[in-house]
Amino acid sequence: MRVLLITTLGALALAGCTPSPAPDYEYGYSGSSVPDERSCEGAGVIGGLAGAAGGGFLGNQFGHGTGKGLATGAGVVAGGAGGYEAGRSLEGC
Repeated sequence: MRVLLITTLGALALAGCTPSPAPDYEYGYSGSSVPDERSCEGAGVIGGLAGAAGGGFLGNQFGHGTGKGLATGAGVVAGGAGGYEAGRSLEGC
């Protein structure tokens, strides 16, 4: 339980370091809106955090002793990566 709590708090602390997203659109010469390349800068952070928490919870259900800690860590990493990519795809990035 302690490993899960420490890992989750570490992920939340790192998520606080992400820069705020840039404006979504710039207006070109004709006045039409043009997508800004930086609009996807912070996309997927919420999905990554949710995936890391879920992966850590599921990984914590397996193993004993050191194996339990390794399974929890692997679950956090795999869940975070999957959740990040899912969040980016849902936001259209």
